[in-house]
Amino acid sequence: MCPIKSTTSDNKYNVIRPLPIILSLYIIGIIYGKFISINLIFLFSIIILLILISIISFAKQWNTTTALLFLTIFLIGIFNYNLNSRPTGANHIANFIQDKKLIIIGSVIDKEYYPNKEKISLKVKVNQIERGDSNIRAQGLILVNTYSGDCPYEYGDVLKIKGRLEKPIRPNNFGEFDYELYLAREKIFSYLNIWQEKDIQKIGEDDSNFLLSFSLSARDKIKEITNQTLPYPYNYLLVGMLLGEKGFIPPYLKEVFTDAGIMHILAVSGLHVGIIAMALLALLGILQLPKKLKLFTLILILIMYASITGFRPSVLRATIMFILLIGGKLLNRSRNLNISLFFAAFLILLLNPLILYDAGFLLSFIVTFFIINLSPILQGLFSKIVVWIKNPLAVSTAAWIGIFPLSAYFFSKVSIISIISNIFIVPLTGIAVILGFTTFFIGLASIPLAGIIANINYLVLNLITLIAKSFSSLPFAFIYVAQPSVIIIILYYLTVFFIIEMFYKDTLSQKIKKKAGLVVLSVTLLIIIVQVFYPADQLKVNFINVGQGDCILIEAPNNIDILIDGGGTPQSDFDVGSKIVIPYLRRKGINEVDLLILTHPHIDHLEGLLPVLKEIKVDMVLDGGLTCDLSEYKEFISLIIKKGIPYHKAKAGDNFIFSNNLEIFLLNPLYDSDFYRDSDFNNASIVVKLSYKNADFLFTGDIEEAAEKKLLVWQNILRSDILKVGHHGSETSTNLEFLDRIDPRIAVISVGKNNFGHPSQKIIERLEDNDIQIYRTDEDGTIIIRTNGQEYWIRTLRGNN
Repeated sequence: MCPIKSTTSDNKYNVIRPLPIILSLYIIGIIYGKFISINLIFLFSIIILLILISIISFAKQWNTTTALLFLTIFLIGIFNYNLNSRPTGANHIANFIQDKKLIIIGSVIDKEYYPNKEKISLKVKVNQIERGDSNIRAQGLILVNTYSGDCPYEYGDVLKIKGRLEKPIRPNNFGEFDYELYLAREKIFSYLNIWQEKDIQKIGEDDSNFLLSFSLSARDKIKEITNQTLPYPYNYLLVGMLLGEKGFIPPYLKEVFTDAGIMHILAVSGLHVGIIAMALLALLGILQLPKKLKLFTLILILIMYASITGFRPSVLRATIMFILLIGGKLLNRSRNLNISLFFAAFLILLLNPLILYDAGFLLSFIVTFFIINLSPILQGLFSKIVVWIKNPLAVSTAAWIGIFPLSAYFFSKVSIISIISNIFIVPLTGIAVILGFTTFFIGLASIPLAGIIANINYLVLNLITLIAKSFSSLPFAFIYVAQPSVIIIILYYLTVFFIIEMFYKDTLSQKIKKKAGLVVLSVTLLIIIVQVFYPADQLKVNFINVGQGDCILIEAPNNIDILIDGGGTPQSDFDVGSKIVIPYLRRKGINEVDLLILTHPHIDHLEGLLPVLKEIKVDMVLDGGLTCDLSEYKEFISLIIKKGIPYHKAKAGDNFIFSNNLEIFLLNPLYDSDFYRDSDFNNASIVVKLSYKNADFLFTGDIEEAAEKKLLVWQNILRSDILKVGHHGSETSTNLEFLDRIDPRIAVISVGKNNFGHPSQKIIERLEDNDIQIYRTDEDGTIIIRTNGQEYWIRTLRGNN
């Protein structure tokens, strides 16, 4: 493609490189492709047709050539996303998902350990399915999770597997990790779990892929020698630095590294590739090899390292950039780091467009872009600082400015201290990586000799850990922030780019700068106007999907936050509080809860509140005060006392007024706590009526028909627009008389997978017969109801709006 000519007469600006524009259009196509499903054959035909028209247009020198090519790039983005985001072919293994077990024959192509979950995952390439006396040819990849203890299977082993295929779990709440999309990036659209050894057995071997076989063997050997020469946990720390595998690193240590803002050293990024490349260049220089041979050797080793690490996006990005830069050197061509970066991004996204939604990919490219473009400017601004501090400080600051909004988006946490900590940690990481690989190569010949180098590295790793702990323990080391919207993130980057171009660079003409400045300022002004005039007096009720349990977050004006219950998992060790409730609050930017309500002390309402009490500031707790021997409830009360949190024992008739427009009125428990026995705790549930202006919500906990009949004494006070259906939709709740008295327009059922038959079909039909719109967390995911006190707007994760 020929360069695009600008209309300016200034020769300095008359060539605009097309690659950034092509990359941008392709990315927009990928994003658009996520939200539409289109016939691939039809779209492919359109793309071919546009290419042919573009060729004719170019030959005849029509003015439409550039526009046609740009449209084609955009459509290729849509096509490629749809092609890679779903299984293709009638015999793809994902098309055989069914309720009964299948017998699958396939070969292992990768293996990963998850010590915290006590499972080992195998990535298996499927060859065929056995069904009765016949075999069906099949294709595609599946993930096999084994929980049977020993899993001796390695790359190339052909396995016979018996199990039930399942679809990957979708996110249950807004902002949660998308496991389905994560597996799709690996071309995996189904998985199965193995609980018994007899359901998986080796029947042969197939190691036809030499590069993959070599890479996995090298990876295992690196881990083996590292484990032999370093003590725990420094062995796993070094494995994280060399290979990016963090599964065996203790959780407390990962938390320390995160808080200190240095978790990237365990992710195998461009930093590691750069360290290896510089070390190899120095070594090859000592060997005095011819220039071309030296550079070709470097390229080969970098490709091998990328393969050993599993072609992680950040490693692949750095490797492609190094190859382009080395290729330029071999051809005596000028090197442009930005163009190398854009080309690497375009190539990776062309191979796998779903990588666009990978945090590692985005962080790697954004940080690299900012280091390339911003650090030289910062070096000029830091000119009075000594060089050995100035340059690392400029790089660290540039990286922080680039990573700030993405860190807030993906982790709801921003490390403030990382600007300083990385100045100390990055050089030490370089030493640790070089010593780690030196230990590995010496260990291939002699473990005792390798141990000598490893002992030196032990001191380095110890120092890294000590520095990380020191920085992470500072009170201002990090802050929790609300998850920013994508629009805010885009505006942030546009503003930074605008500032760089306006004041520090001359790559754009003054005319373009003025237009860009006008656009950025207009968008900024529009957002300010929206923030000023957008109704700030709206109330939001979040029905968080915690599975079979209740958890309701109320966000009221004036930053008033109320949490009713926290969910729980009676038959599982899954920590719903730490894994679902706390992250949800963090994404909302909630670091303080004004009122925490436990409706009754059952695990599916109580358990998730324990981490909240431990990690979030709570101003007041409202509880029924029931006599309960449950260990979790005793811990609940103990935490309240330990933290000195004001505690109120609920009783019917209590009224909590937060403002002229917002109040909470308690309708239950009608009796003192001594009245209720263990078997009657459901009917002792705190029933909350929330009133905001003319909008009324009724939260009924787990009350059953016996309590509902007694609550009829409240008569018209029961009337509410929104009803949280009692006891997860059980047929023992929501009797017709009680429902008629409430007369809701909307009913929300908080329910998950269970063996109790919740929600009862009888209750569903009763609600439908009364023309009540039903929302369910098991089907709709998070349910958010927003009101200005007059009208309601409902948004769900699954799009039932």
